[in-house]
Amino acid sequence: MSGRQKNSTTIIKRNIRRAHAGGHGGAWKVAFADFMLALMSLFMVMWIMGQVSEKDRKAIMYTLNNQSVFESHSFSPISFSGQDPAPSVSPDISPQAASHDARPQSAQPSQATQTAQEAMSETAPVAAQDKNAASQDSLQTALQTFVAGQKAQNNMRIEKLATGLRVVVNDDPHRAMFERGSARVTPYFQQLLTGLVPVLDKSRDHMIIIGHTDATPYPQNPYYDNWSLSVDRAQSARQVMIHAGFSADKIVQLSGVADQKPLDRHQPTNPINRRIEFIILSEQGLAQWEETFSSQARSLSPHDQMTDVR
Repeated sequence: MSGRQKNSTTIIKRNIRRAHAGGHGGAWKVAFADFMLALMSLFMVMWIMGQVSEKDRKAIMYTLNNQSVFESHSFSPISFSGQDPAPSVSPDISPQAASHDARPQSAQPSQATQTAQEAMSETAPVAAQDKNAASQDSLQTALQTFVAGQKAQNNMRIEKLATGLRVVVNDDPHRAMFERGSARVTPYFQQLLTGLVPVLDKSRDHMIIIGHTDATPYPQNPYYDNWSLSVDRAQSARQVMIHAGFSADKIVQLSGVADQKPLDRHQPTNPINRRIEFIILSEQGLAQWEETFSSQARSLSPHDQMTDVR
């Protein structure tokens, strides 16, 4: 009998195609590619940071922290291009310089020449004062621009003094510069002081840092009061600015006055009384400050100095 045998069983096998599970699709490849791209970007950023100096990194961080694409088209809100150029130095017209002239010693200057020389001698100090005043005005404008850019009008203000400029950084009811009863600077004011350094670095003037507290007593330690706290807070502000790149040689004095000079005398515990003041000395102010520390030594005779030491 050809073909199949009689009473044989026929088996039919059907292949059912089922869709693969989600884990066997292509979505994981896209996620893995995104992960590798992010990882490569991280390593690129770390490599670039390793190639840049610390000073440049601080400048980049300051630029990024103060940049806003919605407010301006410049990376820096402060422009110092408007500073006046330094005036030319006037020639030496003193009698000592005139004695070395090539003219014969018997030749005497005319009355008109003497008058011109006297006028120029009187004008030279005035020109130097005008130059320093222009520098201070330019710095004041830059500081005011910085305060406006940081929107820190409640915590910073600039005042003009006879000896220079005063930059006041104070607390308000919502923001404290230091942790309560401590000399540890809070993050917001640490960033504010760090951003202030590039502005002050444009000037060659020296600076005094003064710490102030309110009238709240300091009961934790009988040997540590508001006097010690005000000095420690001034020192903390100095360290933050030096760490941000400010030259330590420009700081000529650091002191604390506790609660003796409140801004609000009617409310001694007002937060505005807790502050740090930066006195940016002009050339005349620096000369007066140096005179304060040197006048007593010159006024005492050697005998008086020996008596005073005893």
